Amino acid sequence: MKKLFISFLAISSALLMLFSACKKDGTQTVASIGNTGTLTASTTTPALSLATTANSALILSFPATAVNGYQAAITYTIQIDKKGNNFASAREIVATAPATDVSVGTINTVLLNLGLTTGVSTQIDVRVKSVIAANATPAYSNTINLTVTPYTLTSYIYVPGGYQGWDPTKADVPSLASPSSNGIYDGTVVVPATTTDFGFKITPAKSWAVSYGVLGGLLNTTDKSTNLAFPSAGTFKLHVDLNTLTYTLSK
Repeated sequence: MKKLFISFLAISSALLMLFSACKKDGTQTVASIGNTGTLTASTTTPALSLATTANSALILSFPATAVNGYQAAITYTIQIDKKGNNFASAREIVATAPATDVSVGTINTVLLNLGLTTGVSTQIDVRVKSVIAANATPAYSNTINLTVTPYTLTSYIYVPGGYQGWDPTKADVPSLASPSSNGIYDGTVVVPATTTDFGFKITPAKSWAVSYGVLGGLLNTTDKSTNLAFPSAGTFKLHVDLNTLTYTLSK
């Protein structure tokens, strides 16, 4: 009888604990997203260019989204898509309230990922998405419209020399391309059979404002540098690395 009584007490205690736990769970506070604030932009026509990649393109401002119940942390992202596409192909940028500074390079990368044509003015839609959990329904801000012109990431340097009259301003001066503007350039230069002066230099622009010659086997912009030179007439592949100031010439 004593053992039976002890067993009854143990079972009763377990049931009481289970009931208490269920009651606690039943009153647990749940978080939900409330109303979103209004999204605004410092400009609706941000200027984009390769030369200003690291600069600020625009500032997107929006108040923190309200949270009802348990104050869970909110994750914000800026969604960007072609105008009128209903964000079906939206690209996202991590954002923070109350303001997110978007760089020229960041927004240009998004535009290129959307397949927009470089050098052509295009309209895009922008909004803020707010979420409190991966499986929770997001809340969205109002949509604003921007007019942008994406730029190509390709940059160029030029190869004026005796074979073309030492004129970097000519429309047909040969150029070397860097597809990602990482300082590494490649291209082909044709030296005519009639050439008598095989010297050449490298210029970052179609001018003599800055020009690279060679000094001690490396590219150099000082007056002490001398002309680079093609060994003969013909078609040459020219590889230039402005990071290491090196170049290779092959036929």
